[in-house]
Amino acid sequence: MADLVGPPAGWWEGRIGEPRTLVLSTVDGKGRPHAAAVWYLWRDGEIRMVTGRGSQKHRNLVRTGRAAVTWLDDWRYLAAEGPVMVEPATREVRFALWAHYRGEAVAARETAGEGHEAMVLVRLRPERWWGQW
Repeated sequence: MADLVGPPAGWWEGRIGEPRTLVLSTVDGKGRPHAAAVWYLWRDGEIRMVTGRGSQKHRNLVRTGRAAVTWLDDWRYLAAEGPVMVEPATREVRFALWAHYRGEAVAARETAGEGHEAMVLVRLRPERWWGQW
């Protein structure tokens, strides 16, 4: 098997920050894979996602402390894996996520309530990268 390597300098830097959907992969308590499409923010070298408190993703992440993600771009892909931190979600992070994908007007409407209280923020800091470009 070839060594796993990061993307060429500059190739994904702009693309990672775009509003793309990525696939978050975790492992459940019985060792079965679990994959889900999620929105994310790329900030300060980490991937930030929001999910429902108590969801399968949340339970898997808390139990294992690790996850993998995959971005797709036509025939190209980039994958990363690393440790996660799980903390309470805030209205501000939900607003930033919604604004990134749908604009500030939609974000204001979608985050007006207390929905963030039923959610958690997941922060993944990639340790390993690989892909096809």
